[in-house]
Amino acid sequence: MDSPGEATLERLEFLIASPNRYRLLRSLSERAASPDALGEELDLPRSTLRRNLTALEKQGYISHVVTENRYEITVAGEIAFEAVRDALSAVELGASLGPFFERFPAELPISSDALTSCDITVSTTDTPFEPLYHVRRSVVDATRVSGFVPTINPLYIETLHECITEDLTLDVVAPPTGYESASPDYDETLAAIDASENVTLYESSAVPEYALGIVDETVLIGAFDERMRTHSVLAAPSQSELLQWATETYDEIKDTATLR
Repeated sequence: MDSPGEATLERLEFLIASPNRYRLLRSLSERAASPDALGEELDLPRSTLRRNLTALEKQGYISHVVTENRYEITVAGEIAFEAVRDALSAVELGASLGPFFERFPAELPISSDALTSCDITVSTTDTPFEPLYHVRRSVVDATRVSGFVPTINPLYIETLHECITEDLTLDVVAPPTGYESASPDYDETLAAIDASENVTLYESSAVPEYALGIVDETVLIGAFDERMRTHSVLAAPSQSELLQWATETYDEIKDTATLR
C-alpha cells in the first residue's frame, strides 16, 4: 500500500503532468463553463479537452452538471489549483533569485520562507530598464524614502527631480564618483534637487556595490552586473528582520556621508 506521502506525490504528478489540467482548473476557478466555451477559451482540440476534463473529474477536482452541460470546480479542485499556483510562483521566484544572489555581494538576514513574499524584477534583453522603472514607481508613490546607490543612473536623477514636487521626504547617499559621472549633463537638474526642501543628496566613498532603499515599510535591494548596470531588484514588503538590517546598514553608510 502506498504511504500518504506517495499518494500525495502521485496527485501532484497528475496535476503537473499536463499544463492543460492547470489551465482548466484556473479557468474553472473563475467561473463554470461548458466544454465548448473551455475549448474556445483555451484553444484545445476536442480530444485533448475531453481527455483532461474526464481525468480531472475522476480525481474529484471538477464536477459535470449534466443537465446544463457545464463543468464546475470543486472545493478539492480550488485547493489543488491554489497549491499549484503558489508552487509555480515559488519556482519562478527561485529561478530569478539565483542570478540575483550571484551578483549580490552581501548576505541578507532573511529565511527561505520569507523570500516567497518578496518580488524580483530582472533586467532582460527585451526590458533592460524594468528594474529601474520598478524602483521609480515605488519611490514616487511613497511618503518616506532613504537609501544609497553605488552609481548615478540618469533615470535616478530624473526620478529625484520628479520627487521635488511630490509629498515625500527622500534622502539618498551616493559616492562622489557617481555625481561626477552625471556631470555636466545633469548639473542644472542636480542643482534644482539640491535646492529642494524634501530631497537631500549626500555623498560617501563607503557606499557598497549594491543599492539599498527603504521605501516606507518596503526594502528595495539592487544588484548590479560587471559593468555596474542594474541587473535586478528585490522588493521585500514588511519583512521585519530585513527592514532592521536595511535600517542599520543605511545608518552606517549615512554616518560616513556629507551633504553634496
